[in-house]
Amino acid sequence: MLENDIAQLVRENAPTVASQIRRQPKLWEKVLDLYREVEPDVNALVGRARAAAGVLGGDTPEDGVDGTLTVVLTGSGSALDAAVSAAEGLSVSGVGGCDYLCAAAEDLARAPKDTLRDAEHVLLVALSCGDDAALGQAVAAVRANVKGLFVLGLTCDPADGIASAVVPDEDGLVIALPDVASAADGRATAEASLEPADLAGFTCLTLMANLCLGADDLRAKDNWTRIAVRMGEMVVMRETALSSLVLEPFDSLVFLASGTHFQGVAREAVVQAANFAGLGRGGVSPQVSRGDLVSAAGDGDVTHDALAVAFIGGSDDEKASQVASLKSLDGAENGCTPVAVQQDVAPVYPGRAFSFDGFAAIPAAYLALPYLMAAQVLLLMASVK
Repeated sequence: MLENDIAQLVRENAPTVASQIRRQPKLWEKVLDLYREVEPDVNALVGRARAAAGVLGGDTPEDGVDGTLTVVLTGSGSALDAAVSAAEGLSVSGVGGCDYLCAAAEDLARAPKDTLRDAEHVLLVALSCGDDAALGQAVAAVRANVKGLFVLGLTCDPADGIASAVVPDEDGLVIALPDVASAADGRATAEASLEPADLAGFTCLTLMANLCLGADDLRAKDNWTRIAVRMGEMVVMRETALSSLVLEPFDSLVFLASGTHFQGVAREAVVQAANFAGLGRGGVSPQVSRGDLVSAAGDGDVTHDALAVAFIGGSDDEKASQVASLKSLDGAENGCTPVAVQQDVAPVYPGRAFSFDGFAAIPAAYLALPYLMAAQVLLLMASVK
């Protein structure tokens, strides 16, 4: 089978799914435009929450930060994966004076103290790809256990019930991303079980959360988003190069992340595998799982006869460790085919890779968007193959 054969199979079996993947960079531009509109309201909400928690100003104790605001990102399914991804980025570059945590809406509703500990003031960032009953329960549980609650709701569905969970006498703001929930390219979805938000919800929610809570100014956020958009467009233009990575035989797909980078992307890739099941003529799809890159290098069973896709990023030392682990996988005699998804900024993996070359380095929080798109294309190509 050649790359062109796979492209033909996509046209025959999954045109709508492919369209949903390809439309995401345009959606990211719309998310950025929406953020520009709501930025004053978001900043005001975050400012009130920080003030209530005793965060007086600045990003360090020397600058006057006395208290700490607990920020909890929550959701279910793909929205939870987006919360994980956003929390990874915000822990590095989020608004100062905040402790960024992540918890599943179901867990937060059942045992809020396990996450909140002794926090008195909480900014709850509730992410949703649609109507999520657990989110309303999570809001109620947090409200009952803290002195002051502030809610920032981010949803892909304008009709989402999260708005009703924010009571009038407390600080809250709900931002709907209506274009994410609309049909791909204005057409009805061909697959009844596959709504566009299943594919675009993760990236759009991740982006909006990072825009709302990132410490950088609007100019930097604009620049990084636009670079991510161009990277996403590169994924579309180089789908053939991605399809070539799935030509060799393999029994399973394993998505590998390392440390605190791209765990949300790896989680979401596994969740989204169900969206691509049975697209090929034979109706058979590869087994999909995720793992830790460094651990996988020492455990041949995890990647046995697998196409192991590793997301590379972080500091230079972290990337060097990730590259070393990939080289170890490449040398293992267990049938593993390691592939790196990476930005072309040294150190890089010299073996089989999909590299975003020609772009300035951007934070991992924004790299998560095109990285997930690359994973989606790999899942699509592997399924139709």
